[in-house]
Amino acid sequence: MSDEEESVANSDFEKDNERESIRNELSTLSFEDLQKLKEKVGAKVYKEVVFGKQSISHEARVFKRDNKNRPREMSSKKPVRMLRDVVSVKKQEPRDPRFDPLCGTFDKKEFAENYNFLSNARVNDMKMIKNELKQTTDPEKELSLRRLLQRLNDQQKATKRKKLESERKDKQRLEVEAEFKQGKQPHFKNKSEARVESLVKQYEELKKKGAGRIQRHLKRRQQKVKKRSFRTPVTTN
Repeated sequence: MSDEEESVANSDFEKDNERESIRNELSTLSFEDLQKLKEKVGAKVYKEVVFGKQSISHEARVFKRDNKNRPREMSSKKPVRMLRDVVSVKKQEPRDPRFDPLCGTFDKKEFAENYNFLSNARVNDMKMIKNELKQTTDPEKELSLRRLLQRLNDQQKATKRKKLESERKDKQRLEVEAEFKQGKQPHFKNKSEARVESLVKQYEELKKKGAGRIQRHLKRRQQKVKKRSFRTPVTTN
């Protein structure tokens, strides 16, 4: 140890002895005398004499965790927000497959082919309802069964109509593509022409089933037109 270090150590030792002797003297004083002494010399000097000078570190304290799974220690000097995330929870966003690009695009033709078994199931249900109609004697149950049968029959007809319409569009598209390949200018049918063509095919199918079917169809059509004319509001000038 050098002379300088030895002298510093001796001075610290002497200061400690002096402070210890002062403490012993102060311990004999009453609380009232201690308060008077503190007011006379000041609180700062009193603390330095009794406790010694304390080295204050101005470095910011780093709050560390021994284990990452433990809760984080927060400084009490920092104001805490009213709303804060105590535990981070992953937000679950609902996904609608109809509008989600990750689920692909909707193909009406593929959808109809995948759910074509429903048409066969509907036919079987209609057969079962017809058999139950023959056996039932309850008028209320008979009425509900007839309504259910009519609804299933309408659904079956609508499915068949959509299928025929899809086949017609596919056929028309192939014809247009063939005319393009031949270098011809294709003829695109408008809505009125397509409607007339559909009605002609419908009457041809009804004609094959018998003249009575055509008469019933025409009668039903006239009733629809008559109802529509009644609903039309009359405008007055």
